[in-house]
Amino acid sequence: PVPVARKLSAREQRDCEVIERLIKSYFLIVRKNIQDSVPKAVMHFLVNHVKDSLQSELVGQLYKPALLDDLLTESEDMAQRRNEAADMLK
Repeated sequence: PVPVARKLSAREQRDCEVIERLIKSYFLIVRKNIQDSVPKAVMHFLVNHVKDSLQSELVGQLYKPALLDDLLTESEDMAQRRNEAADMLK
């Protein structure tokens, strides 16, 4: 048999209101935590992945054998500065 609904006493009514406020407060806290977690998750999964991929791509492009001689060639300005520094040490 289903129990017959009865009117709540003043104390039971007050307890229900307190429980309702606590549940609403709890859900506000949970919502705030989720709102704070979304940017962190985006940063972790998207931005860090792009950063790592970009670094490997740049390093891969940097060490291409065709570019190695160009990268190791000393500029005229630096060669002149090096020679001037060597002359000052003599």
